[in-house]
Amino acid sequence: MKKLFNFKTLPIFFQSTKLGTVALLLLLVSLLSAFFAVLVNWVFGLIWLIVVIIGLIYSGQALKEVSENAQEYLSGLGYRISRSEQEALIRMPIGIILLNDTEKIDWINPYMQGYIGKRDVLGLSLSDLDGNLAADVKNYSDAKETNTITWQDKQFSLYVQQNLRVIYMMDISEYAAIATEYDNHQLFSGLISVDNYEEVTEGMSESETSTLRTYVTGALSDWATTHHIYLRRLNTVHYVMFGYKTALQEAEKDKFSVLKAIREATAQQNSPVTLSMGVAYGEQDIIQLAKMAQTNLDLALGRGGDQVVVKSNQSAARFYGGATNPMEKRTRVRARMISQTVAELMEQSDNIMIVGHATPDLDAVGAGLGIWRMAQTKNKPAFVIIDEKTVYSDIKLLLAEIRKNTPDIVAPGSNINDSIVDETRALKLVRENTLLILIDHAQSAITSAPHLLDRLANRVVVIDHHRLAEQGLDQKPLLTYVEPYASSTSELVVEMLQYQDQSHAPITKLEATAMLGGIQIDTKNFTLRTGSRTFDAASYLRANGADSNLIQSFMKENLTDFKSRTHLINLAVVDSGNAIVTGESNQTYSGLITAQAADELLQISSVEASYVVTKRADGRVGISARSTGQRNVQRIMEAMGGGGHLSNAATQISGETPEAVTKQLKEVLQAAIEAQ
Repeated sequence: MKKLFNFKTLPIFFQSTKLGTVALLLLLVSLLSAFFAVLVNWVFGLIWLIVVIIGLIYSGQALKEVSENAQEYLSGLGYRISRSEQEALIRMPIGIILLNDTEKIDWINPYMQGYIGKRDVLGLSLSDLDGNLAADVKNYSDAKETNTITWQDKQFSLYVQQNLRVIYMMDISEYAAIATEYDNHQLFSGLISVDNYEEVTEGMSESETSTLRTYVTGALSDWATTHHIYLRRLNTVHYVMFGYKTALQEAEKDKFSVLKAIREATAQQNSPVTLSMGVAYGEQDIIQLAKMAQTNLDLALGRGGDQVVVKSNQSAARFYGGATNPMEKRTRVRARMISQTVAELMEQSDNIMIVGHATPDLDAVGAGLGIWRMAQTKNKPAFVIIDEKTVYSDIKLLLAEIRKNTPDIVAPGSNINDSIVDETRALKLVRENTLLILIDHAQSAITSAPHLLDRLANRVVVIDHHRLAEQGLDQKPLLTYVEPYASSTSELVVEMLQYQDQSHAPITKLEATAMLGGIQIDTKNFTLRTGSRTFDAASYLRANGADSNLIQSFMKENLTDFKSRTHLINLAVVDSGNAIVTGESNQTYSGLITAQAADELLQISSVEASYVVTKRADGRVGISARSTGQRNVQRIMEAMGGGGHLSNAATQISGETPEAVTKQLKEVLQAAIEAQ
């Protein structure tokens, strides 16, 4: 019985649900029609039954044929699909490697075999096949997307399907070459400025000036031609250049040697000319590219000139040159114009906030007192923001001297004692048109009043003598007076004061003393970074009562600090002209002692640069770097996240020990030697 009704023994069309249903309905309708025909007339019914049987036989044959054709088509289609899958797997232009449980090669497709050659690789590990490929697969085994690798001098897109132990590789060398070609032909724009042309040519004859100008233009043209760069002179001291990225890369490999060549050649003729360049790339908009080049040139000039700044919007600035002390080129005309501009901004303000850098030194405080006095000449209330909890002994002694003779209380901001406030009180004194003047710094990261800077970001004036760093202020200041050629910020402020009417608010002895002390501190008693303008400023301050004996009293230190500085000097290790000190991990040192130790190390014979690495009270590790001017410690500190001058720089690093920072410092010094 089971065999009789076995599903597989039924006609093929009954094995299809839809065709079987149609067949059963057709059979049922036919039998019913024959039955009723017999009831009406047996003769007619018999004839109709014969017709129905013939129709059913024909229909059954037709359904069988349709079903068999469908089965044959589907079987053929399934075979073709299966065959196509196999063919695609074998012939597709993607390399496939199957690994087994033991990370051995189980199978590779013919496309992948084409890169391996006739070598039998089944059963080998990836490292046996190719160590570099095995390393790349290991590095990207957990990646969720494709990655580009280089193998057999070709570029491949690699994807590892870890759960199935399958490696997919597609040769994208052609597309990578197109991308590289496109990248190499990205435009760069550059601006060149002759830093000190007017100063050098002053007093020269017309023929000598022409010869110098012709030499500089010729040297630049030869250099540009060598590197396939388009160069054109805009005027006597400015040039513009354009080129492809490959040309820029070659110029960077050459470290823009034209700067050194022109500087040394002109120096031999007693007319030392230096150049500055600002180079921008990575921007499609040609207008934006030109603006970026100008910004980079401004940065190069702000850092003292004689250097190149290369930067895009997506990358950090790269600096070349800047290995010499900047030559003074600021003029008294500029000082007078800056003085008048600052005075006008003061007159337009409700009050003035004067902010130095964190843990201010005598230069920052002295310059701040000078700006406060300038505000008094305009009858404008001004406040010097100082956090007295973080200052060193010299500033504490200065503040104590200020408070010895407290005058009668007058309007806030008009009394020097009442005008020295902390940031909390300063924030309460802010008005709608308050002016913020940053003294002795131009970076948000080191200001002593960050909240005040955020609040007054749109009304900021900067007065500084340090070389500009790449990380400056978030907002563009109303006025930036940065002169790396000056010995100190106090020197700049003294020049500004001389152009103001002090008849009703003359500078006091204590203010003059503080500013002279600032100049002495930053010049190491007039032995470093001094020019004729430095001595002019000192002379002016002495004429206004500056007391050198009082300065010496400010600079006195206690016995503990003296012993600490001496101890650090005893830890010095001299190697290749660098004196390096590494303080203990369990001992903290003040920034002042660290800086003094770095200064004194320069007195040792054969030492051209000193680096003192110590742990600070805030937990960070600080480096004070000094040089005689023969080595650029600013570049070294910038590589470690800091900055400063060519001969005076520093940095602070979080989350490290002094020993680890010293190791990092040595690596940076070695890299600098190799790059020369």
